[in-house]
Amino acid sequence: MRKEIPRPIISVLSDNLPEIESHATLDSLFFYADAPGEPPNVSKPAKVQEWLMRVNKESVQPLIVLGKLLPHSQLRK
Repeated sequence: MRKEIPRPIISVLSDNLPEIESHATLDSLFFYADAPGEPPNVSKPAKVQEWLMRVNKESVQPLIVLGKLLPHSQLRK
C-alpha cells in the first residue's frame, strides 16, 4: 500500500527547513533524496511545500524520499 507524506509533516518542514537551509542546500537535499523534477523557482517555504507535494504525486514511495531528506538536513542543529 502506497503511503504519502502527511500534510502536517509537509507544513512543519515548509516552516522549518527554510530557516536552516539555503536555496542551494534545499536543492541538494531534494536531489539526494531522489525527489522528482527540477527545483520550483519560488520562495524557500513554497519550494519545500511544492516539492514535497510533487513527491506525494509522482514518487512510488514518498516516505522513502522523506526518510532520505530528514537525516541529511540540518534539522539536528
